[in-house]
Amino acid sequence: MLNKYKKELILILTFVVLGQAVFALCGKRYTTPKYENRIFATMGVRNDTADLKMLNEAAHYFGQTIIGWIKFPHFISNLMEETGLPAGSGLSAHMQERQNIVFIVVTPKPIQMGQLERTKHYIQSKLDNYNQDNKTGFLLSNVDYEQTEIRRPYAIGAAITFVLSVLLGVAVLFVRRELA
Repeated sequence: MLNKYKKELILILTFVVLGQAVFALCGKRYTTPKYENRIFATMGVRNDTADLKMLNEAAHYFGQTIIGWIKFPHFISNLMEETGLPAGSGLSAHMQERQNIVFIVVTPKPIQMGQLERTKHYIQSKLDNYNQDNKTGFLLSNVDYEQTEIRRPYAIGAAITFVLSVLLGVAVLFVRRELA
């Protein structure tokens, strides 16, 4: 029975060997650690006379506006220039709770806490400009910082490559049989 499927097994084995060879050559890109730096902040509004519920709602919706700012390429390039973040860094943000916003700075190497604080100050300076132009009082408060190393093990990458190679080999066999 093994002789009956010898060609198919050799083809699948060839895909597996080639997949592992390619992963061995390119695996460094997969296993190189990245650093995820988080800035946790609460959106607040400076105002003593307005309704607290209305202010909380305004801060929540304005947090969505800040997330929109971050998606603009010019914002990112200016941030990199102002803060001295390494090349290849990226910034994203998401709302965690009603008024809480988490900024995530992904860097190829560890950064100093001062660079993360300068990132927060850059975002706050944009808020200050907005506040001045529009007579509002938004600010980032209750700020906390953390840095985490993200490392992907070589073995997991090799296992994923193995599974994908087998699936690709089976797909090629299927297509070959259908076209024959």
